[in-house]
Amino acid sequence: MVKSNLQTILNSHCFVREKERPEMPVIEQSSNKPERYVGVSLTRVRGLCGAPDAPLPPLKIPGGRGNDQRDRNLSATLFYSDAHLLVLEESPPANSRVRFLLFEPRRTEGKHCVWRAALKGGNLYVEIPSGALPEGSKDSFALLLEFAEEQLQADHVFICFHKNRDDRASLLRTFSFLGFEIVRPGHPLVPSRPDAFFMAYSIERDSSDDE
Repeated sequence: MVKSNLQTILNSHCFVREKERPEMPVIEQSSNKPERYVGVSLTRVRGLCGAPDAPLPPLKIPGGRGNDQRDRNLSATLFYSDAHLLVLEESPPANSRVRFLLFEPRRTEGKHCVWRAALKGGNLYVEIPSGALPEGSKDSFALLLEFAEEQLQADHVFICFHKNRDDRASLLRTFSFLGFEIVRPGHPLVPSRPDAFFMAYSIERDSSDDE
């Protein structure tokens, strides 16, 4: 079960505040023209993490005010909400089988981490943000994992991050200890990205959960 392993990641040094590093681009714009849906420009791009062959919306609306939270709310609708977690869904392209979700903690002090993920079938793909993760990210990540297991009934949770980030070794150790395994290149469930590490966790369910 995911929750039985959460305490390790909550105390991991991967989630402490460090000196800020220059941010690495997580989106590469292709030569395809933008497609517009619900008043928001969606460009077919290859995000660092996402379902294979899925068009990912840009992190910020072109021409926006630079505030990620304000821009995000213009295109996102409520997917789920409780006392601890807010989940928003970005407007998907027409006929898309992929749902793009934003996970944001309800109660945090100071800077917090908003996790961006793509849901396709029983698989949730979560991108580990570049740079140092704020202290509050440990709690919001725990909420995300619980939500994936209990609400989305996901079969697998994939994480991904750039191979050249400074804390790569720490991330690999932490998530490997949790039960995540490195996904080898060419696996049909992940995009072909030689610049990224993908790791996967298979959610094991009790027999009573299927009854």
